Amino acid sequence: MEGVKKQKSISKIFAIYIVCFCIVAVLLVVFNFTLFAFGIQTGYILPANYYQQRIEEQRKTIEQAEDVKDLIPQECKYAVYDLNGNMLQGNVSEAKALDMWNIVQSDSRSSGIYFYAVIQRDNGICVVEYMINASFANPILRRNIRNVEIASYIFLFSLFAIEIIIFSKFFKRRLVKEMKILKDTTENIQMENLDFKIEYSNIVEINDILGALDKMKLELKEALAKQWNMEEMRKEQIAALAHDIKTPLTIIKGNSELLDELDLKPDQAEFNNNILNEIKNMESYIKSLIEIMKSEKECVLEKRQINFIKFIDYIVEQGTLISINKQLKFKSEAKDIPKCILVDEESLKRSIINVISNAVDYCPIDGEILFSVNSNDRSIEFIIEDSGRGFTKEELNYATEEFFQGDKSRTSKNHYGMGLYITKKLIEKNNGNIYLDNSEKLGGAKVILKILV
Repeated sequence: MEGVKKQKSISKIFAIYIVCFCIVAVLLVVFNFTLFAFGIQTGYILPANYYQQRIEEQRKTIEQAEDVKDLIPQECKYAVYDLNGNMLQGNVSEAKALDMWNIVQSDSRSSGIYFYAVIQRDNGICVVEYMINASFANPILRRNIRNVEIASYIFLFSLFAIEIIIFSKFFKRRLVKEMKILKDTTENIQMENLDFKIEYSNIVEINDILGALDKMKLELKEALAKQWNMEEMRKEQIAALAHDIKTPLTIIKGNSELLDELDLKPDQAEFNNNILNEIKNMESYIKSLIEIMKSEKECVLEKRQINFIKFIDYIVEQGTLISINKQLKFKSEAKDIPKCILVDEESLKRSIINVISNAVDYCPIDGEILFSVNSNDRSIEFIIEDSGRGFTKEELNYATEEFFQGDKSRTSKNHYGMGLYITKKLIEKNNGNIYLDNSEKLGGAKVILKILV
């Protein structure tokens, strides 16, 4: 595989990320404890036994002082008792004082998270309740964060969570970058763009898939090339056959026309007229075949800016001329149309005139055809409506397919299901589409040609 310098498996890449994650996690733990130790050394954090030390430092003074309020840290609870257990002074309620007295009388010096210091006095004892946990030296921080150790663990877990998010994003970005190569490859194959060179990934498993896609691309390219060649040969054969049929058909037509000039019996004249009529049908069919071959070969668009108002005038003029023979009323509506548009003029003309010709064929004598143009900033619609029979449900679904003839009562004898098919091919070249409906205004068929601008 060219262009691949170094490949790794997904399991190896995942293992590398796990190792890096663990290393960073250890560093975060070290950082957290270092920060904690630094806080203790600098005095920002008080050690866990800070209050115990303060009490022990003031023990002798507390033994002799009458009022011990200023000798005990504010964060500690205390009570001074006489020998009978009556509270003389303290900063706790009587119920709390009773609990503290019962605890120390049972020779216990702790209860849950609380510890108790017992200081003997001349006529009683002083009991101080404190906790053994680190706290902040700053009074505001100490009041809001009572346990620095728990806060430290929360901070550490927060760092872990951030680390997980960061590593997952990096891992996702790595996989997305590698998977984009696979996505681009499949999209190119889907769009039948088979001349591109596959760019390989740095992941072994993805390269295995890309290798299989590369083989599939080459085989698909060969198959499409064969199919394309066969299709071109088929089109050339059909076009050649259509032209070859013209020669014997011309001879038959000429002989029939010569016979028509003779003094034939009535039944002979009728037979000869039938031959001439069928020759006209065959000529129309051959013409349609040639039109299809021509429309499929004309793949190169020549888009240019055209005067849209003159273009509409031309369509209206042609539509009026086509309608004269059947004494049809040809009306047109065009409001707020742009002055210029960028299109392939010839193919757009052919597609619109083709639909108008179909409408003329299917419209009864003295009927009506309405040609209207609607436009906005993104699209232009050419709408052709007639007062004929209209489309059947089947025709609405399949009338644009090749050789579809549908209801024979609507289809003329000279029609072979090519008109709307050719129109669809032409309008698609102008970045548009064809839509079929029945007209509410005139009661007949309604064809909408919509192009994007």
